[in-house]
Amino acid sequence: MARELSCGVAFSRGMLLLLNIIFLLIGLAICGIGIYIKVDTHFNDVLTKLSHVSDFKSQSLGFLAFILIGGGVFAVLISLFGCIGTLRHNRCLLYFYAVILIILVILQLAGFITAIVFKDKLESVYKDGLTQVFTTALDNNDTVVINAFHDLEKSLTCCGVNGIQDYISHNINPPTLCFENPVKGCPKTIIDLLEKNLPIVAACASILLLFELLGLIFAFVLARALKHADGEIYSSKPGEVIGAIIPGRRRNYRNI
Repeated sequence: MARELSCGVAFSRGMLLLLNIIFLLIGLAICGIGIYIKVDTHFNDVLTKLSHVSDFKSQSLGFLAFILIGGGVFAVLISLFGCIGTLRHNRCLLYFYAVILIILVILQLAGFITAIVFKDKLESVYKDGLTQVFTTALDNNDTVVINAFHDLEKSLTCCGVNGIQDYISHNINPPTLCFENPVKGCPKTIIDLLEKNLPIVAACASILLLFELLGLIFAFVLARALKHADGEIYSSKPGEVIGAIIPGRRRNYRNI
């Protein structure tokens, strides 16, 4: 029994440490992206212009950097809780870590279901908002937003929101790429691109969800194993009990 417990604790501890290192790196990467967006002047100039379009409510995009930074910091903190709880054999931290993972799994599943159920509505809102932004920029000859759209058109090989007619209706010469081949509007191109890469996105989301479930399982396994070890201290030699824990004295699991 002692040998099984010792091996189980060591395996669970190793897996938890590995998973939390992955979570830590992911959190740092997300935080870095948020900081980059926050300090990028071109991105901020576009957001400032978009914020004047009330129907699009683009001012909410200004929180994108803060959301990414906050999410990255949160992931880092959770991974630290997991690492500390694992290394210190702290059952309270392990249970807290597991509860947070449960909440994250539930929120992610709710987000996936919402995206599937309201897919058409989200596409409609996105296209209507982008149409409003583009039309307002053309009406006001807003070079910042127009240049941002031109960059988007070049990178995605798209034309306007609905196609070349967006420029013609405003008596503006369309970009050259609008004449090369029949090209779709940018919202449709972006949606098609997302749908094309949906399997990759779904795979990444599934892997992240799997990591969270594994972290949840190993956290409970380790916490439960430590709870069952309350009456004994195991040495580094499998099967050898070196002493019973004295009630009220701090437990020592260093050799587990």
